[in-house]
Amino acid sequence: MGFTEGLARFVSECGSAGLPEDVVEAAKRCFLDWIGVTLAGADDPAVEILLGVVKDLGGKKQASILGYGIKTSMIQAALVNGTMAHTLDYDDAHSVVRTHPSAPLIPALLALAEHGRLPGRELIAAFVAGYEITIRMGYALGKEYYERGWHATAVLGRLGAAAGAARLLRLDPGQTAAALGLAATQAGGVRDVFGTMGKPLHSGKAAMDGLLAALLAKEGFAVPTDMLGERSGFAAVFSSEYNPIMTTHNKLGSTYEVLRNSFKPYAACLLVHPVIDGLLILREEHRLDPEAVESIRLEVAPLNMKVAGNPEPKDKVEAKFSLHFGAAIAIIKGNAGNSIFADETIFNPLVSRLMKRVTVAADTSLGEMEARVTVVLKDGTHCFKHVVAPKGDPANPLTFAELEEKFRDLTEKKIGVKQSNGIIDMITRLDGLGDIVPLVRLCSIRKKTKKVW
Repeated sequence: MGFTEGLARFVSECGSAGLPEDVVEAAKRCFLDWIGVTLAGADDPAVEILLGVVKDLGGKKQASILGYGIKTSMIQAALVNGTMAHTLDYDDAHSVVRTHPSAPLIPALLALAEHGRLPGRELIAAFVAGYEITIRMGYALGKEYYERGWHATAVLGRLGAAAGAARLLRLDPGQTAAALGLAATQAGGVRDVFGTMGKPLHSGKAAMDGLLAALLAKEGFAVPTDMLGERSGFAAVFSSEYNPIMTTHNKLGSTYEVLRNSFKPYAACLLVHPVIDGLLILREEHRLDPEAVESIRLEVAPLNMKVAGNPEPKDKVEAKFSLHFGAAIAIIKGNAGNSIFADETIFNPLVSRLMKRVTVAADTSLGEMEARVTVVLKDGTHCFKHVVAPKGDPANPLTFAELEEKFRDLTEKKIGVKQSNGIIDMITRLDGLGDIVPLVRLCSIRKKTKKVW
């Protein structure tokens, strides 16, 4: 049996004998967080452009675009919802593999589940299968491919979406292996687009392509049987350190990577979180006055500086990839929620002045979820914090109540308290829902501010 078929067998069988309770609850958290960031991203200009294109393309009304009350084809719904989920860069992440697993995975599954009126327990099993493939293939690829410029969410997201969709379609191992192969041959996406509309498009395209791969495999679309094997073209193209054994080294099928998921309390690139977290702590401990700050020194891992070292972000998208902006708003606002990342904040004179007092240094001894932050006040006082696990990290997790608070902050002004409460209630009993359509309907209220179609 080839390597790809071995992974496919796990996908086909995932959840058939039930899943551990903590894994089911972790999946529910991912769904709640995903819905919140997706609904909040509905007004993004990138989404509006995509909606216009989808309108022109047409398509059978199979699945809903969240927040708009619009139906289109399953793959186009996956494209728009997947892009929408990642526009704020506020969606969940796996820090070790450097990917956003839910953003491309859930849109593919939700489109299929809505069209087929499938139950919540099947949706959860498919999500877990897709999540495991996403992360474990990330372990197999290692870090080299990311550092060469590939975007993990774009590459891994296609594989995860294909795996989850294959599980939801109940494909056999051979068909599932074909779905994974079709996802592999479509994989791509480079980090040059970070800080632009291109980054969330990666998530949408991964959702779309992964779903398409599973639908084609179901109909017998043929590809080589071991597209993810050690000697495959996929391995050769993406990483010289590709090691497929890493997908099974941590007891595939009996331990679950979804339990190591990170949820973002701050609406910025995950690599900025340690800095924001440290400065929020110092602000609270020392009652920091922004006008009293002489300088801010940030020490971070080299990748953090490379990805998020922009000292002068020009808009709210670039600001999410700026350690300087994250540091300034942490001290000035005492908050780094979604509403803070606005153009008016970026060009606020106080924010601009404080960003100029920030210096950043790379330190190879630091992990990517670490930061050392030092604030020097004008009176000579030094304030220091070493962050080793920012809030939201598996080692410092958000509670379900904190996730609810984030969800309400993102959704209540858009869809109202009653609607938000209804979604939370359905997610808490997702595994007991006999049909996913009522949940999708709650998330697909037609926007009243603009008429798109």
